[in-house]
Amino acid sequence: MKSTKAQAVRWLSGLIHQEKIDIKKDHALKTYLFTVEGFCEENPVFFICRDEDGLQFGYHSMKKTDPSQHAPSMVKRQLIKWEDLETSSREERHERILNTLITTIRLRKKQYRTCQYCSVKFPPEQRFDQKTCQSCASFVISPVTDLCSSAPHQAVGPDIRSTH
Repeated sequence: MKSTKAQAVRWLSGLIHQEKIDIKKDHALKTYLFTVEGFCEENPVFFICRDEDGLQFGYHSMKKTDPSQHAPSMVKRQLIKWEDLETSSREERHERILNTLITTIRLRKKQYRTCQYCSVKFPPEQRFDQKTCQSCASFVISPVTDLCSSAPHQAVGPDIRSTH
């Protein structure tokens, strides 16, 4: 599997060449998606969104809408303003866009953890605690909680109540 940077360079080169995203055009709002392959079971999806301010960089996440449902959402993390791109040479623009995309990817990847039970990498929105994904928590922790709540509670240790 190619490195994340190699994947990003290849994708971004095609995007800059075909779509000319580094040049301010007609403020056409458009989003371009990039998937990092080989990082974890559910490949993270990143985006570059072209809008009136410049190029927005971010990633897709699952936002909790209620206790049992999640909805996809776009998390914007970085912006390169059109003014900054217009004052740069072509090479400088391409380098800046690539570095911003790589930084966004690295920051997101740092949020992932590996589950202590299933050894799968998972994002923070699927986290039960620092070392456990929600899937494993429902199998491992839930039965323990159920056992604790159904068993009669007994005092542990000596009775320290006063006998006077």
